[in-house]
Amino acid sequence: MAMAPPAFTGNLKVGVGVGVAAGEKALAGLRRINLDGLRWRVFDAKGQVLGRLASQIAVVLQGKDKPTYAPHVENGDMCVVLNAKDISVTGRKMTDKIYYWHTGYIGHLKERRLKDQMEKDPTEAIRKAVMRMLPRNRLRDDRDRKLRIFSGNEHPFHDRPLEPFMMPRRQVREMRPRARRALLRAQKKEQDRAAAASTKDEENAKNAKSEITA
Repeated sequence: MAMAPPAFTGNLKVGVGVGVAAGEKALAGLRRINLDGLRWRVFDAKGQVLGRLASQIAVVLQGKDKPTYAPHVENGDMCVVLNAKDISVTGRKMTDKIYYWHTGYIGHLKERRLKDQMEKDPTEAIRKAVMRMLPRNRLRDDRDRKLRIFSGNEHPFHDRPLEPFMMPRRQVREMRPRARRALLRAQKKEQDRAAAASTKDEENAKNAKSEITA
């Protein structure tokens, strides 16, 4: 007798005593999406920089990677993001980046640092980054439904034709000529300063040695 597949145990907020089936939140809203002809793109967030990953997801959600792209037509693909808890950021954003929101009551301006958000719900950090890169128009809600983010590598879409997304290589822009000249001048100035200091130290050592012999 064939064994039943293990139940989905991903990052789901299932209410206690409500009787919500596992995976229902991850599958919510799919009935409102026309899945005909859509690709299922899988993004592995492990070790990826938050902003660069979010920009690629936003491109796929809008369908800008297709030759049939039109700004008024919703033809983006489904995006499944895994390992959201292993996302990385540059600099000190983990402690310095702050999310603000207001409850609507006077004086109830709330804030939460990125570090605390990652501990509470890492999927929300990626969702906020992606949604703030999308245009605010009537297609925004449909694109939000096509974005499925999971904290780990477990998801309920194994029966779908998944396509792993390969992140493009980072293109480092060449330094502008003016900035390059300024950098070379600063380096030459530092070398001249180090050479002058070394020459002065040698002269002081030579003078001290001559005084001792005298």
